[in-house]
Amino acid sequence: MPVFIGWFVFWLYRKNILPKNSKNKIGLVICINAENDKQKIRIKNDFAGRLDKLILGNNLGKIVNIILLNSYQAERVSKVLDQYVKNKHGKEELKSWNVIKKSTRSHFFIYGNIKERQDMGNKYFLDLEALVVHAPVNVLVKKQIKKEFLSVWYKQISFQEKIEFKGFEFTADSIFVAVEYIGGIAALVSGDIELALKLHNNLNNNPYFQKFTPLPPNLKYVKEKLKSLLAEENYLIARYHYKQDNLEKCNNYLNQSFLIQQSYGALLLRSIIEFCNENNSEKALNTIYESKKLAKNDGTWRYSEGFLLMYLEKYDKAVKVYRKIIENSYPGEESTLKEVYDFNENILKNNPEKIQLFFVLGYLKYKKDSNYPEAYDYFEKFLTKANNKYDFLIEKAKSYKAELEQKMKI
Repeated sequence: MPVFIGWFVFWLYRKNILPKNSKNKIGLVICINAENDKQKIRIKNDFAGRLDKLILGNNLGKIVNIILLNSYQAERVSKVLDQYVKNKHGKEELKSWNVIKKSTRSHFFIYGNIKERQDMGNKYFLDLEALVVHAPVNVLVKKQIKKEFLSVWYKQISFQEKIEFKGFEFTADSIFVAVEYIGGIAALVSGDIELALKLHNNLNNNPYFQKFTPLPPNLKYVKEKLKSLLAEENYLIARYHYKQDNLEKCNNYLNQSFLIQQSYGALLLRSIIEFCNENNSEKALNTIYESKKLAKNDGTWRYSEGFLLMYLEKYDKAVKVYRKIIENSYPGEESTLKEVYDFNENILKNNPEKIQLFFVLGYLKYKKDSNYPEAYDYFEKFLTKANNKYDFLIEKAKSYKAELEQKMKI
């Protein structure tokens, strides 16, 4: 009797307690409701087995872990996921979803149903949904992730029983593409750039795309989008290495980014390297003008243009650029402005003769930040050190200083 009770408790535990994903791995949870034992075997052997083979064959065994839930668990978890997707702001739905996330420590959930019906012979019908875990992001990014997800996800797949092996293989292959593509995007927005790059590099070389001639519109979109993602991810890793003073690794990733596709961020970084490490201000300025073509609504390039023109002593052109900076704003400019202040201060520390940068700091503090005391101090420093070489800037600095005295009543 005690043995029976022990086995019963163990069975109850295994039935109810959800498997936990290994640390430092992407947990891929499969919870598909089946109608009979035959379907359960197909899901385990032909679908999950194929996914496992793809993961190992793409050297992702140390990164991705498949968790196949039993029938009871799949039914329970699918219900929670479905209710959460339908009402993400409901307290009970959010609570239940958080329990699932915490219990499994997983990141990608595939859930839905498999059915068999007669349609010119016995036919399988799979109705699948997915939920991806990523770091909190704003509404616009959420919408973009959803758009990317819809571009690769096959919600409904059907095939005849007589080709069931190939049918489940195709289903697994298409799901694997979605896992790599969306998993990479989730890693990217969550800050794990190296994981994003690995997943997207693997996907870019996936022979799955060769099965279609020509590529259907959704996969053509994915192929094109992969180029921009890979270029961006290589650039982001390059930027990380630059901040770590590892110029060799930085250039390796940056060159790889340019080989794939020119990107705005990579050009901005290239201009910094050309100015700071190669001491070539003219070359850096030309690179900034290249970046302008890809800037869209971002104005970071203009701060670099203004700085380089001022550094090269083209004061009239520089002032015109800074006027445009004052006239225009863009999302995220606050962080750019902080970097601009730090960068100019650092250049002044190493090149104290470049006193025109005091003018730049004063102008931005005055016109962009409305920080009158600091702006006044910077103009004062500039005027104290300036000679007739800076007549064009001296006249403007005196005018701004007089305006500030009136505003601060000094």
